[in-house]
Amino acid sequence: MTVDGFVELVVRVLGATRRPNPEQHACLACNPAVPLLIAAGPGSGKTAVLILRALRHVLVDRVLPERIMITTFTRKAAKEIRTRLIEWGTPLLEALLADRAGPLDADYRAFLRQVDINRFVTGTLDSLCEEALSGARGPGERLPVLVEAFAANQLLARRGEIYKTAERLGQPFLDYLGLYTNTGDPPETLGDMTRVVRMLVDRLVQDEVDLAEYVKPGPHQAARQAVHDIFKRYTESLRSSHQMDFPTLERVFLERLRADRVPDLVSHLGVLLVDEYQDTNPLQEHIYLELARRTGAALTVVGDDDQSLYRFRGATIELFRDFQARVANALGGPAPRLLYLTDNYRSTPEIVSFLNGFIQNDPDFASARIQPPKPMIRANQPSGGVPVLGMFRNNAEERAVDLADFLNQVFRQGGRPADARLAEPIRPSPHGGDLGDAVFLSHTVSEFRRGFRGTPPSERLPWLLRQNLEKQGILCFNPRGRALKDIPEVGRALGLVLECLDAAEPGNEQGRIVADTPLTHAARSVFLRWRQDARALLATLPPAVIPRGESLQEVVARWQRFARHGQGVGTEWPLLDVLYNLLPWMPAFQDDPEHQVYLEAVSRAAAQATAFSRHRSLIFREEPHRTRSIRAVIQDVLAPIADDLVEVDEDIMPSVPRGRLNLMTIHQAKGLEFPLVIVDIASDFLSNHPKQRFRRFPDEPSPVTRLEDDLASCTPIGPLRTARTAIQRSFEDLIRLYYVAYSRPQSVLLLVGCLPCLRYNTTIPHVATFWRRDGTWPWRKPLSGQRPSMADHLPITLL
Repeated sequence: MTVDGFVELVVRVLGATRRPNPEQHACLACNPAVPLLIAAGPGSGKTAVLILRALRHVLVDRVLPERIMITTFTRKAAKEIRTRLIEWGTPLLEALLADRAGPLDADYRAFLRQVDINRFVTGTLDSLCEEALSGARGPGERLPVLVEAFAANQLLARRGEIYKTAERLGQPFLDYLGLYTNTGDPPETLGDMTRVVRMLVDRLVQDEVDLAEYVKPGPHQAARQAVHDIFKRYTESLRSSHQMDFPTLERVFLERLRADRVPDLVSHLGVLLVDEYQDTNPLQEHIYLELARRTGAALTVVGDDDQSLYRFRGATIELFRDFQARVANALGGPAPRLLYLTDNYRSTPEIVSFLNGFIQNDPDFASARIQPPKPMIRANQPSGGVPVLGMFRNNAEERAVDLADFLNQVFRQGGRPADARLAEPIRPSPHGGDLGDAVFLSHTVSEFRRGFRGTPPSERLPWLLRQNLEKQGILCFNPRGRALKDIPEVGRALGLVLECLDAAEPGNEQGRIVADTPLTHAARSVFLRWRQDARALLATLPPAVIPRGESLQEVVARWQRFARHGQGVGTEWPLLDVLYNLLPWMPAFQDDPEHQVYLEAVSRAAAQATAFSRHRSLIFREEPHRTRSIRAVIQDVLAPIADDLVEVDEDIMPSVPRGRLNLMTIHQAKGLEFPLVIVDIASDFLSNHPKQRFRRFPDEPSPVTRLEDDLASCTPIGPLRTARTAIQRSFEDLIRLYYVAYSRPQSVLLLVGCLPCLRYNTTIPHVATFWRRDGTWPWRKPLSGQRPSMADHLPITLL
C-alpha cells in the first residue's frame, strides 16, 4: 500500500473529515528513513497526525504495532492516543482484511493477520521506562519500586534531612533557596523548602550535573554543599530500599542503554514517535537519541516551540529548536527534515489574528524560535462575529461582580445580548451548553495571597469570583485554589482523626503521642487548629446518620478506646478506615466534586506512605506497636499534609462537572480547548511593585533561568541554554505562557485585569498586553497635544 492509498483508505473508512490537509499529508508521506521534526501550531491536529503516522507505519511500512513506541507528556494524553489508535486503527485494519477482492498480495494479507492494534507501546516516558526495567531484571536483581510524588518528597524531606539542615545552617541556607522561589523570598515552611530542594536535586540528575564542579569553592559554597549532601542522603536511601523516583528511573534506563543492556520492550523497536518534544529535558533527549541509535528506529518528534511551558521542570526548548543539528550529530545518516502544521481548526479568525499578532509582537523573541520561524497560523473556522474581549476594572471586587454577572447572563439567562460594544450576542450552545464549556485561566489559581508577618491572607480574584457566582447559584471547580491543610472540611476530618488516635487531655492540647513526636512548629500549629475545628463539630452533638446507628461522639469514643487501651475487634486497622468512619457526618465529601478530590489526595497520601513508613499506615492493637503505629501515622501522613507537602495532583482531578466553572492554571490547560476562555492577565497588578514584576515584565532573571545560569558551568547543556541571556529567557517564558492561554478558546476569548494596566500613561508594563522587552508598547502611540486616557491601539473590545 502507498501513502496515497492509505490516505484514501482513511477517508473511505473514517470519513471525509479525516482527510489530511496538504501539510498533514506531507507529514504522513515523509520517508521513515529521515528523522522528522513537526512544528505544530495550536489547534493544527498534531495528535491526529501523530496517530495517522503511527498507523501509516503499520499499514504502509509493515511495522508491527509492538515495534512502535509513542511517548507523551501526560498520562491523560497517553490514554487519549491509545484510545484513538484503537478507534481508528481497528476499522482500517478490518476494512483491508474484509476487501478480499482487493489488490492485496498474499504476503501483505498474511502480515495484516498478524497485526494487533492493541499492542502499540504508548505512555509517558516514565511509565515506559518503568515497564521496560521491570521486564529486564538480571539474576538476583530486585524489581525497582517507583515512588510517586508525595512519597518521593517525603523521603527527600526526611531522609535528606532538609529541616535539620535549615536549622543547622540557618538564614544563609534559606537565602540560597530563596534565589529559586518565585518571589525571591526565602522559603518559610518545610513544604516550601522541599519544593525548592526538589527542583534542585532533580536538575542534578536531569542535567547530568558534575557534582564535584557544583560544590567547588565559590559563592554559596556551603549552601551548595548542603544541597549536595541532601541529595546524597536521599539517593542512598532510595538505593538501599530499591526505590526510584522519576528522574532516577530515567537515569537508570539510560545507563542500561549505554551499557548495551537494552530491555526487551524496546530491543526490537522499529519506530519512535515523541509528542510534546518542546518540553523534553536533556536526560530525556539522551534516552530518545540512544534508543534511535541502538535500534535504528524511525524517529518522529512533534511539538511547538511557542508552547514550551515546563522550563521549571528542566525542559530545554533549545533541544527542540536545534533538533535537526543535534540529531544529525548524534545519529549521522540523512539530515532531519522540518515540516510545519499551521492550519488552525480550533479558533475563530478573530482569535487566530490576535494569536499571530501576539507571538510576532516582540522582535527580540524571533531569534528564540525555531528557524525558519513557523509561518503564521491560518484560521479554518468561521467567524462568530465576536471580537477578542476585555473586562478591566479598578479593583478585584468590581471585576468579580461584573465577571459573575457576565457568566450568569451567558449560561443562565440565555446569553449576553449584543450592544454598542458587542455586535453579536454570546449565547450558550443550543445543544446543551453549560459552564463546563468555559474556563478561567490564570498564572495561579490560589484564592488567597499568603499572609506576611502576622497579616492575614488577602482575597484574590478566584475567591471573590467564587463568592459572587455562588450568590447567583453558580458553583466553581478549583481544587488547587487553597492548600489542602487550609480546607475547612479537610481540617475537621483530620482533626477528628487526631482526636480518635491521640485525644487531647487536660493540660495537653497536643495529645500525648503528638507531644512526643518530632514535628515542625508549623505542623503543631496546624494540628491545634484542626483539633479546635473538630471539637467544635463534636460540640454540636451531631446525631447518628442512620436509624439506631452510632453518633459521631460514639464513633470517636470507640476509636479512642482502641487507640488508648487496645479495646475492640481486629488486630490492625488501616488509617483510612478511621477516616472513612467519620465521613458520614461530612456530606461534602460525598456530594461535592472538589471535596472528593481532596479526599482522594488524602487517601493517596496514606497509600503512598507505605513506600517509606515502617507501619504502612496501619494502626496496631498490641503495644508497643500501637503507640508506634499511631506515631508513624501522625508523622508520615498527617504531618506532611500540615506541612503543605501534599498537593492536589492533576492526575486525580476528574472531568469538570458540566454545571461548574473550571478554574485552572495556564499550565493545566495545556492541550485542552474550551468554547469560552477567560484569561486573568492582570488582576493583581495595581502598581509596578517589584515583587510581582516576574509575572508580567521581569527586571531580573526568573528563578528558573537563574538556576540555569548557576548550573551552566557544571552541565554539558549549560552553553546551549545560556546562548541567550537569563533575562531574555525570562521574557520568552512569559510570552509562551500567554500564547498557550490565548490559543485555548474556540469561540470567545475574554481578558480580565486591572484598569490601570490599560491607561495611556501606565507604569505597569505586561508581556500579556503586548509590551516588548525594549519597553515599547504598540497599543499606545505618541501624540501631540491632549493624550487619550486609554491606550488607543487596543486589539480588544472592552466590556
